[in-house]
Amino acid sequence: MGHSFLKGLFIGSIVGGITALLTTPRSGKENRDILLSYVDDTTVLVDDVSTSVNALKDAIQTLTTEGLELVNEFSEDMTDTVEEFTMQNQPRLRRIEEKAQKLTTDLEEIAEIFPEMAEESNQNIQVQNTPS
Repeated sequence: MGHSFLKGLFIGSIVGGITALLTTPRSGKENRDILLSYVDDTTVLVDDVSTSVNALKDAIQTLTTEGLELVNEFSEDMTDTVEEFTMQNQPRLRRIEEKAQKLTTDLEEIAEIFPEMAEESNQNIQVQNTPS
């Protein structure tokens, strides 16, 4: 079956080609010129696409490289900024923590001296924090 199909395909192609050559309104030279023009145009288009693909590949490579450099630079700058901020504000943060601790200690001492006043303050705080 495979051989007869191929044989039929081959004979059909030859008969179709001969029929096309005999019935075409153009001469063989015109057909060859049209075919050559088509091949030339296709070659130019393939070259254009190939050039465009290469340009796109180069642009992506450049963008990737530059983007990575920018990300690394930004990351380093942010790290430096955070470290600088931490160093500059460390004394302030320590003073705030010390004052907050002293305030907590003072409030605990007041609560021990005036327990009923502390309980009343807690109730007032709860009333103020209740949603309206």
